[in-house]
Amino acid sequence: MSEPSESYVLSEGYHDRAFWSGQLLHLGCIDPGARPNGQRREVLDPFGLPVRGGHFAFHSRSKAFIRIVPAGGKANIPAILRTRLKESEIKRVQRLVVNVDADEHADGTPPAGQNLTLQQLEALAREFDDHATTNTDGDIEIYSGETKITLVRWRAPDPAIQGVPHQQSLERLICAALVAVHPNRAPAVQTWLDSRPEAPPAGPKEFAWSYLAGWHADTGSYEGFCSMLWNNAQIVEQLRPRLEASGAWRVAQALAA
Repeated sequence: MSEPSESYVLSEGYHDRAFWSGQLLHLGCIDPGARPNGQRREVLDPFGLPVRGGHFAFHSRSKAFIRIVPAGGKANIPAILRTRLKESEIKRVQRLVVNVDADEHADGTPPAGQNLTLQQLEALAREFDDHATTNTDGDIEIYSGETKITLVRWRAPDPAIQGVPHQQSLERLICAALVAVHPNRAPAVQTWLDSRPEAPPAGPKEFAWSYLAGWHADTGSYEGFCSMLWNNAQIVEQLRPRLEASGAWRVAQALAA
């Protein structure tokens, strides 16, 4: 019998978790906690422990276990990552995905706030394996390749345009895909955001929430909105090339296989 293991997606927050959930289901993964009556059953991980505390679980097409963990902010990611790597001596992790907003700006201006780079992840990986290497796909391999650590940064290669936030983020990725499907909605969103009295500058969430409120309010929540996108073939057709450009699509496919 093979040693129990999991893949572990560590994302910035709950909205990223929802987006990953929709994407993995779209790629053929199974939610083991789902029941036909809508009530959920308890899910145990490969190590016999219940999946709780905001963690989501999926089974890949080959029945491998995938866990999605919201970090509650980019600043919390290094500590959570170190904890999971320490646990890997007794709880094997095959693929460890670290998912953040890229945060640089599409118009060329520098990012605001904290960023997370591949070089920082490589340094962290070497705390656990002096021989950590980065392969041609950009995955950091430790323990002779037994564990792969991958940085996924949400970004969209679109130019700076109306109706799409400039900051590279999950919201920019979503808005760019929506505008590609429905270009007539972008000016309406931009006009609305520009016309708000006594309002702060519009950030990525203001843009994305505007599309939610204007055309997808029936999803009931922003998390539902982030998952629902994957049920719309036209939107998926626009998400995929943007995810391919950043390397995120390759990682999602590897998880779902």
